[in-house]
Amino acid sequence: MLCPGRRLVAKFGGSSMRRNFDEAVSFTARLWDAGEVAVVVSALKGVTDALLMLAETGDGIGGIGELHRDFALRHGLDPSIFSPLLRELRKSVESRDSFPSLRAFRDHVVSFGELLSARAFAEALSSRGIPVVLFDPWEVIATDGNFGNAGVNFRETLSRSAPVREAVEEGFVAVVPGFIGGHLDLRTTLGRNGSDYTASVLGEAIGADAVLIMGDVDGIYTADPRRVPFARPVPFVSRERARVASLLGMRALHPRATEFEVPLLLGRTDDWAFSTVVGDTDSGTPIIAHTREGGLFRVSVVGADAVHGYEGETFELDGVRVVSFWVERSSLGGFLNSLHWALMGTRKLAFPVVV
Repeated sequence: MLCPGRRLVAKFGGSSMRRNFDEAVSFTARLWDAGEVAVVVSALKGVTDALLMLAETGDGIGGIGELHRDFALRHGLDPSIFSPLLRELRKSVESRDSFPSLRAFRDHVVSFGELLSARAFAEALSSRGIPVVLFDPWEVIATDGNFGNAGVNFRETLSRSAPVREAVEEGFVAVVPGFIGGHLDLRTTLGRNGSDYTASVLGEAIGADAVLIMGDVDGIYTADPRRVPFARPVPFVSRERARVASLLGMRALHPRATEFEVPLLLGRTDDWAFSTVVGDTDSGTPIIAHTREGGLFRVSVVGADAVHGYEGETFELDGVRVVSFWVERSSLGGFLNSLHWALMGTRKLAFPVVV
């Protein structure tokens, strides 16, 4: 059941946009059938890196255009929908010296990834007869001038987002490119994977009942399921623990997406399965996160004071207890799996979250 009568924001990440685009569009259509929906999209996976290289070297715009043309043809879209944006991108690269700083220029160039994917998403919805409004993100998300990792001015964003709220109330799907904001007359970006942040801000601003964070994993797991096959989804995670786990390397959610009261539901795009709610409730289950620092990996158990049989560094971050260990790269996989077994054993945690 897809929350009939509810107002939702659905965010689709780069992997979903590139590999599960049709499923993302179909899911949005179902949400629109059942209630009010705004959509936040990331750039196609790999495009942000290509745009960063373009900003650095001035080369690669042809490959970016070809990738999007192939994408359009694969999904039954007219490739010419991208032509105006690609022309604008080329002109932007050629006018590099007109920007006030290299960081401002880089943010402007990188913003085209989300603009291109949002254009495709809006076109795909329109082709199904769904009314769509495509918004310029710098007109909706107000930020400071910290190019590359901008912070949102929520008070100003609350005012600017009124047209988005009105659009969904009138029965349109509002499509907002993620990751991008605006400061004065310049584009800013919210840091890598910042589309989660966009979705959370937008959800709070338009009074959404929930924000759906859609990706290739159906929730927050007890450890990275790509490295720990027996990792299990955690049904409920508090905002505080989700934020700390994200800061320490958990990839399921951007840490700043937890700053607002709107609940976050994490789901998988290809089969619409949901397993985690981030909000007021917590299952009390430890989460193992890891991140590379120099030549070593820091492995952190978030929400634990100790692990039996393991000696690590214990500390508190934002009121959440953490135990950390330093591990060499060659030992990381084995350490994660043995640590997970020591913590979890055979306990069963997962049950589906119904949307």
